[in-house]
Amino acid sequence: MKYFLKHPFKALKTCLPKSMLGRSLLILMAPLVLVETISAYVFFDNHWDHVTKALANTLAGEVATVVALYENAPSEAAFYKFLAGTHLKMRVNFIRKEKIIKSASQEPEDDFLDYALQKHIFVPYTFDITEKDIIIKAKVLGGALEFTMSRKRLYSKSFPLFIMWVTVTSAFFLLLASIFMHNQVKPLRRLAIAADRFGKGRSFPDFKPEGSTEIRKVAQAFLGMKERLFRQITQRTEMLAGVSHDLRTPLTRMRLQLAMMPSSAEVNGMQKDIDEMSKMLEGYLTFARGDGLEETQDINMGELLQDSIDGRAQLNTVVHYTPRALPVLCVKLQALKRCLTNLINNASRYGHEVWVTTMIERDYLIISIEDDGPGIPADKVEDVFKPFFRLDPSRNMATGGVGLGLTIARDIAQSHGGEIELSTSKKHGGLKASLILPY
Repeated sequence: MKYFLKHPFKALKTCLPKSMLGRSLLILMAPLVLVETISAYVFFDNHWDHVTKALANTLAGEVATVVALYENAPSEAAFYKFLAGTHLKMRVNFIRKEKIIKSASQEPEDDFLDYALQKHIFVPYTFDITEKDIIIKAKVLGGALEFTMSRKRLYSKSFPLFIMWVTVTSAFFLLLASIFMHNQVKPLRRLAIAADRFGKGRSFPDFKPEGSTEIRKVAQAFLGMKERLFRQITQRTEMLAGVSHDLRTPLTRMRLQLAMMPSSAEVNGMQKDIDEMSKMLEGYLTFARGDGLEETQDINMGELLQDSIDGRAQLNTVVHYTPRALPVLCVKLQALKRCLTNLINNASRYGHEVWVTTMIERDYLIISIEDDGPGIPADKVEDVFKPFFRLDPSRNMATGGVGLGLTIARDIAQSHGGEIELSTSKKHGGLKASLILPY
């Protein structure tokens, strides 16, 4: 309550619908309901007063007529009773020695009826309104006349009928508008699902532009962007395949020539340089090739994680992992395996022991890989994701790769809609790399 009083607009915003369908219906129905409510209050409040006042005057006039006739000719009481019951729809009874005293402080049950009786009846009277009847008693000679009539004679049915009509029609049109708006919003939801799947590297073969003109244009632009991206990836892959062939050919020829030469320190040094160049070339091509052309498939993450641990490069490094049931995700198998392998190889290279744990949090699967190595300085956490960046300034191949392992791993994680977060392992003191993947 305090928050509502302090920030009324923010509090009201939290109560409004979040979906486009709900907001569209609110925009459509709010003015309609407001106009109908104001019209009902302004028009029918005045109408109700006039109708009720007219009915009360008519009822009071009929009662006054019967009272006047009875006072002028009491002997014709039976005829007046018959006349009132037949034509005026009221029952009349004469109660002998009935005393009618209306106190000035008495509060009437209906102001309109009381005011009408005051204008037409000039004798003491009382009235009572029950659930079904109206009972009026008027003083006459020798007692009192009791008039009993239906309560419906005093109240109009038009207002309840109007309220019922407004409610039913509003509900009907709300239902009709909901159906049409749902059909209009459905293509936008499908477009959002397709964009989400595309962001996670998944296919969406059944998607096609539909709906209103604006949504069709957005969908066509999205499909055009998807085709351009795939064409760009295909052209880059083909170009790199050609570059790979052109570079590997002279390297292979140089390696053969060195193999035919007598062994010497210079030859061994050149052989080592060619091997490093080959490894660097493979690293560059792996980074540039990416995983764009691989199709997604449903993979058991528990089995994939175990295969990645078993396929690590440093088999002499102990990896602590307790297998557990993990969900099945729609991922690119080879790409995600490369991502996990890079993270595990990094931990195995710099740490003596590695700990792999998994956790399911909300809609995300988190795979944490920790080691007891030197870790990464806080000011270098973002730099290690840059291509070709290495903490070792000497760039010695014996102390690491070409500086693309974490870059490739992060690109693969982001292509699946996930992320890689680096932090210090609180338990083991080394680096903690967390792979976060959405379901």
